[in-house]
Amino acid sequence: MSFIDFFTGGAIKSIENIATEWIDTDKESAEAKAVMVKAIDPNGKMRRDLSIFSSAMYGFYLVFTIFFIFMVAFGLGDVEGAEVASEMMTELFFPITTAWASIVGASFGVNGINSFKGKSNV
Repeated sequence: MSFIDFFTGGAIKSIENIATEWIDTDKESAEAKAVMVKAIDPNGKMRRDLSIFSSAMYGFYLVFTIFFIFMVAFGLGDVEGAEVASEMMTELFFPITTAWASIVGASFGVNGINSFKGKSNV
């Protein structure tokens, strides 16, 4: 066995086979998860309902946050209570926005992948 045969034959082919097996395993795992999600939510209704509910609640949160900020800014009603409430609401902005973006982003991601593959969510 010559030095050139080592690189053109056995060693390179073995590395290629190992890499292909790793890639196939990850792909098989992802496909298994996709099948499980499809079994739970076959037509995407649950995902759409969750996105709609999440968006409605996020809008509710934003409206009340703005309401409390205006109460403090213009001195309407119980200003001290509105200050405390607006501080609490603004502290929750990052966690609530992150949760909302994750839910809606995942839904749009699935819809985008389905559109790319030519599948339809009815």
